[in-house]
Amino acid sequence: MNPVLLCLDSGTTSVKAAAFDGQGRLLARTERPNGALHRDGLRVEQDMAQTRAEALGVLRDCAVQLAGHVAGKIAGLVVTGQGDGLWPVNGSGQPVGRALTWLDGRARELAAGMGPALDAVQAATGSRPTAASASLQLLWLQRNDPARHARIALALRLKEWLFLSLTGRALAEPSVLLPVWGDWRSGALAPTVSDTLGLSRGTELLPELAPVGAARAGLSAEAAQATGLPQGLPVLLGPGDVQSTLIGLGLGSRQGVARASIFGTSAIHACLLDDPAAMPQAPAGAMIQQFVLGPGYLCFHPCFNGATLLHHLSRRFADLPAAPAPEYSALILHPFLEPGGERAPWTDPYASGALFGLGAATTPSQIAWAGREALAFVTRASHAMMGAPDGALSLGGGLAGDGHFAQFLATLTGCTVQRSPGSHAGLRGLAAIGARFLLDAPDPAAWIGDPEQSLAPEPGPVAAYADCKYRLFSALLDAATPFWEPLSALRTKAEELMETP
Repeated sequence: MNPVLLCLDSGTTSVKAAAFDGQGRLLARTERPNGALHRDGLRVEQDMAQTRAEALGVLRDCAVQLAGHVAGKIAGLVVTGQGDGLWPVNGSGQPVGRALTWLDGRARELAAGMGPALDAVQAATGSRPTAASASLQLLWLQRNDPARHARIALALRLKEWLFLSLTGRALAEPSVLLPVWGDWRSGALAPTVSDTLGLSRGTELLPELAPVGAARAGLSAEAAQATGLPQGLPVLLGPGDVQSTLIGLGLGSRQGVARASIFGTSAIHACLLDDPAAMPQAPAGAMIQQFVLGPGYLCFHPCFNGATLLHHLSRRFADLPAAPAPEYSALILHPFLEPGGERAPWTDPYASGALFGLGAATTPSQIAWAGREALAFVTRASHAMMGAPDGALSLGGGLAGDGHFAQFLATLTGCTVQRSPGSHAGLRGLAAIGARFLLDAPDPAAWIGDPEQSLAPEPGPVAAYADCKYRLFSALLDAATPFWEPLSALRTKAEELMETP
């Protein structure tokens, strides 16, 4: 009997589900846009009930595609979703308002004004809280909406909310929870986080903790009816979407891959290290997770500003080309446009964008290409800070489909770039995890597959241009950083003037 694995990945841009057979072949795949996200300035929230409905909907669509397969062949369902943010529920397991997503910027003022406390938390956990962290978002609610805060019985993440919706049971796993509430070095929770930040409730709001593989429960009758899947189907709580996607890109799962970069809504730059303490630089926003498929630790820089930079640019410059060929110029862009500032490798809630070298002859294509160069420059800086080992860089997310960007990234970083734009990396990573823990299949190669293309660095004039421009990008960043906070204060004054009758 050939078992079938179902995978669910609820992301910021879209909600996806897929089914794979026991040899890693893709049997079915469904996707819907994330219609639950609401943006209003610093407030970036998500409707929890709609998120649940969309997840059940893509699973139902996937089950319809699998109608020709015997239901008894389905071995299990593996679940992941956005890694950060606050998804609060009450004692009945129902949402307490909208979720605060990882893009919500309301806690950034807290992050900016709590330097010593954040230093102490970083010393205890190995990671520094940011506006995306559930701990600071809880503190924001405690101070600004105490009535809502008092109704919270559990502080979940998205994947934990979906797991609760699918099984009726609240569980968490340590890979995404420890960077906020514990210590990756010991694997234990750190109750001192609550005291240090001034939280009235912290770790006591966390669900029961179980390692990946043991964090599982059966599909509830309600979820079975909504999806068409069998009641009691094993549901496995996977690691966060970041680790799932990195595994799907080959990091720790494909020979020769030493580092990976994901360009989705955010950008994630990562490598797998035996000893994270040996990193040349560990900026405050860096995160460390235990690797779920074997020994070692995933070290990564989660940026607020990823491929959505290009969307933001196109909204403000309406005639920018969607996928430009290289347009080399003197334009240098600092890609910090999200309301929360930046999280890593530069950690500053006031970080803001800048465009240098603008002139009367500047073209839309040059601006569009400068945005891609900026994302590549951040990639090079991140991997250098982490001390990523030699080997290929696997590229994922929407920009993996841009061959010009992939080639520039290879030339800039000096390493081979592997791209698999149609591989569905997050879902494949989930399938590899499910195969390990549900099918007892330790080799992930069948579910990961080979890259569609490998691009070697190109020596010559483009390499010299890229290196020179990267150094200017870095020097201008060092010069601009001290002005980020005054610019934020000026922006507030300007907004107040515009609101004055």
